[in-house]
Amino acid sequence: MGRDVAHEVVVNVLAAAALGALAFVALGGRTEDIYLRLAGAEPPSTHVAVLAIDEESLYLWNPEESAPVVTPRGLLAELVDFLRVAEARVVVLDVLTDTSAEGDEALRAAALAHGRVVAAERFSSAGAHDPVPFAPATVLGTAVVAAFANLGQEEATLFSGEMQVRAVPPVVAVARSLLSGRWPHNVVGGYSDDDQPVPALALAAAYLAVNEGGAPELARSLAAMCGGTPVQCHGELASLGLPARDGSLHEALPIYFRGPEGADGIPTIPASRVLRLLAERAVARSLGAELPVSVPADLAADLAGRVVLVGRVDGAAADKFVTPYSFPAMQEANMAGVRVHAHLVDRLLAGRHLRHVDGPPVWAGAALLAALVLATSRRAGVGHLVAWGTAALATGAGGFFLFELYDGLLVDTGPLVGAVCVSMVAVHLYARGKD
Repeated sequence: MGRDVAHEVVVNVLAAAALGALAFVALGGRTEDIYLRLAGAEPPSTHVAVLAIDEESLYLWNPEESAPVVTPRGLLAELVDFLRVAEARVVVLDVLTDTSAEGDEALRAAALAHGRVVAAERFSSAGAHDPVPFAPATVLGTAVVAAFANLGQEEATLFSGEMQVRAVPPVVAVARSLLSGRWPHNVVGGYSDDDQPVPALALAAAYLAVNEGGAPELARSLAAMCGGTPVQCHGELASLGLPARDGSLHEALPIYFRGPEGADGIPTIPASRVLRLLAERAVARSLGAELPVSVPADLAADLAGRVVLVGRVDGAAADKFVTPYSFPAMQEANMAGVRVHAHLVDRLLAGRHLRHVDGPPVWAGAALLAALVLATSRRAGVGHLVAWGTAALATGAGGFFLFELYDGLLVDTGPLVGAVCVSMVAVHLYARGKD
């Protein structure tokens, strides 16, 4: 009797596992979410750093408006100027500059003085091949490289309805418009349907970090490799001087996260610290004197020669996304958008990309495993359950082993484990029914 009860318990557990595996696959779950969650700590990044505009930074800049909708352009100008002195190789403003605001001239001058500044554009995209304009080009003109900062290909999480960031398209074609005032009012000049390929924020930053030519060469390269409606890019990362990856530029690029926020090895400097360093200079300027910018040695070590991403991490910015590190709840936005971009830039420069093994090969393997479960089911006893249960666990563990051993090789084990569990449940329910 005890053996029968144990058998029923095991079958029910397997049934729950089978349903869970199928739901995980059917609702958009990815085994990469689990593998990334389980992966060990990454060594500190040598490619990127984040300059975070937090609540304290905004308060120090203007106590009377410490949660502004539009990020103060004067604050951005000061930060860009500081990063120029700190010898940051590329500055990325993960901030929309689509409308005119006070301080634009100072920011434009700071960007021109640095010479390698990328500013965000934002686009809504129904898919990698069907882009739709959402925000116009930056008002900073040619002082910056305009690159879209949309974090879609975002997918709905399993249960929350929020957006989970897994992949981004490296380039997009847009229909631009010029604006004065807030979107969508006061459109000036209407749309210009030019199908111009625009790089993703991370791609533009990585390109500028390794190529001396700068923005004009990037635009020419993309124009030569991309075209059509919808846009198709036949070139590869290697064509832009970046480490190669599988696939063309128009295909979505899976994000190989370095780790959860706070444990990803990316140096993060609060903008409030920079503002304190600049306070003496600001006072002197108010008195008519111009003091040189001084960069402490520890900040210089974290900033010099790197791509430095500047973005807001305060609550009013509402720029947070669900990532695989929210697993298993999949409900809480747990990583700032600027940090997601930092992960992408780091991986583009390091040449470490996720490589997927999924689709037909995986489903063929799942069918083979299901057939083997059925073929060994003559004696559908506890031994059969234990053997194939162990095989299901080994399949999942084997996928993680390959992920770690081959640095990002992703075998989608969800269908494999689901096929084994479903087949076992079917076999043993049939056996119990005959009894």
